[in-house]
Amino acid sequence: MPVTEGKRIRAKRPGRFHHGDLRDALVLAATRAVAKLGHANVSLRPLAEQLGVSQPAVYRHFASREALLAEVARRTWLELPAALEGAARGARDRFEAATAISRAYVRWAHANPELFRLLSSRFVFDQREGPLPPLPREHYFQGLGGAVPIDDPMLADAFRASWAMSHGLATFVVERVFQLVDSDEERLAAADGAITCFVEMLRAKWPAA
Repeated sequence: MPVTEGKRIRAKRPGRFHHGDLRDALVLAATRAVAKLGHANVSLRPLAEQLGVSQPAVYRHFASREALLAEVARRTWLELPAALEGAARGARDRFEAATAISRAYVRWAHANPELFRLLSSRFVFDQREGPLPPLPREHYFQGLGGAVPIDDPMLADAFRASWAMSHGLATFVVERVFQLVDSDEERLAAADGAITCFVEMLRAKWPAA
């Protein structure tokens, strides 16, 4: 689900925002604009007009459009892990949890294609104010559903393969580049099949995990 769902933006007259409120309102408005228009089409002037503030007021919080979009990406990264971990609740074993998390990532990208494109864009990493929050070390293991023993030297490689596969499949679905399928439903099904294949290889490698 988009990170902005359930929230509404109300324009205020200039000077009516309390300290910190305008920054949050700008991030929310920019997030919704990215989701609707794509990050390449977001600019500061329409956002300022939407919120009823001057452009100088915007620049007091963000030095540039790129800085604002980097903050949108940062907050999206912070919210995404909770959605992925929630997908694994009720899994019968670690491999089922790994499958659920990977599928949830692909479906999040499908539901939020423009936010996914923002997170995948190079400029986010080049223009960010400080580092993007990395997935915590513990989440690396959760991202594999705990399927790889924590003391196995192949854990890092297995995680990288899992992350690359999930992100790549999400890109294939969002950009509609899967071969031999014609609909989004077929693309998601193809992604599910690839995820299942990978996780079953993990199960064969570590059957006692």
